[in-house]
Amino acid sequence: MAAPDADETPASPGYALRATLTGHRRAVSAVKFSPDGRLLASASADKLLRVWSSADLSLVAELEGHEEGVSDLSFSPDGRLLASASDDRTVRIWDLGAGGGARLVKTLAGHTNYAFCVAFSPHGNVLASGSFDETVRVWEVRSGRSLRVLPAHSEPVTAVDFDRDGAMIVSGSYDGLCRIWDAATGHCVKTLIDDESPPVSYSKFSPNGKFVLASTLDSTLVSYSESLLILLL
Repeated sequence: MAAPDADETPASPGYALRATLTGHRRAVSAVKFSPDGRLLASASADKLLRVWSSADLSLVAELEGHEEGVSDLSFSPDGRLLASASDDRTVRIWDLGAGGGARLVKTLAGHTNYAFCVAFSPHGNVLASGSFDETVRVWEVRSGRSLRVLPAHSEPVTAVDFDRDGAMIVSGSYDGLCRIWDAATGHCVKTLIDDESPPVSYSKFSPNGKFVLASTLDSTLVSYSESLLILLL
């Protein structure tokens, strides 16, 4: 077989639709794989979470309990727990169990407006949630106790994420800011500001913890790096 020309671009792998999962009765707001890839969970404005097997795409569990639509979800690192954030102002923790024995184990109340985003820490012992009440709350998973309330932003909080060791939390907001927090103390250690300050719709640490990627409502992606490198090294 002849070798391809040096300037010939290799063909990209093709992707084909495998299946369309149905069952939600209103808009789907979030969908995520479990850390081991065995499960796929979806959240919806219909107040439900649905958990699917990624192997055969069968429905493993339907989680019912929220009184309003669900905006976000997060798997624990071991894939056993699922956290959900809802317009009913609560964050709920579900034990997925085995053999379809999923059940609600904790309801975390404290936000005074919609709970919009949620994330487990890398060790699975702590949760962070962001809300339209402009705060970030940090929770102890085992007890469901609120550890601290961060007066994070001046507009709704749209995203929260932990760095690779759980030492820091990044939050994004419609106020155009991303802020980095010390997870243990709740102190703000860095505020990241874009020149135009468009509303931030999502923010996340890179796997090595040295970068933050933020998506904004002006159709751009912003990568923060140099200031974080000085902070994190």
